[in-house]
Amino acid sequence: MFKSHIFRAVVENFIVAVVAYLLGYYFTAMFHLGTAEVGGLWAVISGVFVMADKESLTFNSARMRVRASFLGCLVSGVYLYFFPFTVVGFAICIAIGVFLCHISRIPDHIKTISITISVVIIISVVNHSIGPVANAGLRFAESVIGSLVAVAVALAGIYIYRLKKSE
Repeated sequence: MFKSHIFRAVVENFIVAVVAYLLGYYFTAMFHLGTAEVGGLWAVISGVFVMADKESLTFNSARMRVRASFLGCLVSGVYLYFFPFTVVGFAICIAIGVFLCHISRIPDHIKTISITISVVIIISVVNHSIGPVANAGLRFAESVIGSLVAVAVALAGIYIYRLKKSE
């Protein structure tokens, strides 16, 4: 009925979505209940984003996702700590993020850093009950949570595949 690799991808992404959402939601809720749903969503986005057909690609993608997310959270958190939101400031943050990706030798993750900067800044604009540093820190933690869930699911997939192969 289904090819095994399609079924495996469906199951793995299902597991990543459920586990990453729950972990991201409850982790964020411990610190800021007002953005707990965002925490779950951001963890799922990170987890699904790093999933790949090959485990080695998932591991590398997770590593790069965490790195780009850290830089994006750093840029946006520092900006919002010192300056109020403006569209020009927002655009400057994106430009700084692109520059940091190039000097960090991760130009393939310009989209990741730009989206991360956007999420942190816009959440701070629409939700004034969380400070910029806490917001950036939570968004980074959620990216790590989602990435780690994806890596754990990939490792479980390797383990299950080896068990099936040895039978």
